Amino acid sequence: MGRKFAQVLLLLSMSIAAGLRAQNSPPHLIARGVWFMTGDTNGYSNTVVIEMRDYLIVVDANYPGRAKELLAITKQLSPKPVRYVFDTHAHGDHAYGNSVWTAAGATTLAFQGVTDEMNRWEPTRWRNALRSRADLQATGENDVQRPQMSIAGDKLTLNDGTREVDLLFLGWGHTPGDGYVWLPAEKILATGDAAVNGPRNKLLDANIANWPKALDKAIALGPLHVLPGHGDAGGIEVLQGQRQFLVDLYAAVKAQADAGKKPSEMQIELPAPDNVWFPVGRADLRQQDIETVYLEITSHQPAGATPHEWR
Repeated sequence: MGRKFAQVLLLLSMSIAAGLRAQNSPPHLIARGVWFMTGDTNGYSNTVVIEMRDYLIVVDANYPGRAKELLAITKQLSPKPVRYVFDTHAHGDHAYGNSVWTAAGATTLAFQGVTDEMNRWEPTRWRNALRSRADLQATGENDVQRPQMSIAGDKLTLNDGTREVDLLFLGWGHTPGDGYVWLPAEKILATGDAAVNGPRNKLLDANIANWPKALDKAIALGPLHVLPGHGDAGGIEVLQGQRQFLVDLYAAVKAQADAGKKPSEMQIELPAPDNVWFPVGRADLRQQDIETVYLEITSHQPAGATPHEWR
């Protein structure tokens, strides 16, 4: 009986692994009942799945195409239903799959700032993305579905007696609604794009001066595992590196702006560790970062508060 049971378990694990490989993003077990999946091609973001006693929590709805894949993957990870999908922010690769999840019975939720950002920028951004994304076209929708639950305040705790999950708003960083997911017992922090691992930042909706202050609060939590919105999982060094990059970039652009230079005239060289986050090989993206910081400095308000186009 023991041998037969072991064989069944082996076959089951092989079947699950094959199915997950087909999705090109195998889940990594970070702790018991906590899985992390790096984003696939096609602009997808990373995903975190958290198992509670009777249900699952998914961090970030992703694009509709990936949301459909994730529905299948979660069934392979656990027979429990996905009850909550938490949008860390309003960008399409993190939230445009909302309607896929709600159609499957989940409740989408986010901080109020996420809903406010959607109301500000949508449906323009959705319709612009619609031209090039078949998965958006397949929904037949003309706008992103708003989170069904908007969280007021800075914290919402989900605790079913087996695990505590804290949804935290630490301030306007990457976007005005940045949400973090903190598991205090396991010391796991999912950051959305408030911290990424690699040259994957978009500063257009940011409060660049305040962003490091929000990351200081995240660092103060003392996470052992940091699960970013893009790039590989890591430790607290992901938060520290993201923070230092923002501080150094802001200081470098301000110094040249104070000297009377325009962004097109600036030659920004950052300390070598910052090049993990600075798109060294993409002059266009480097220039976008420089221009966005310059806009924030010269407009005397967060870059994201100034009318701008998503690009």
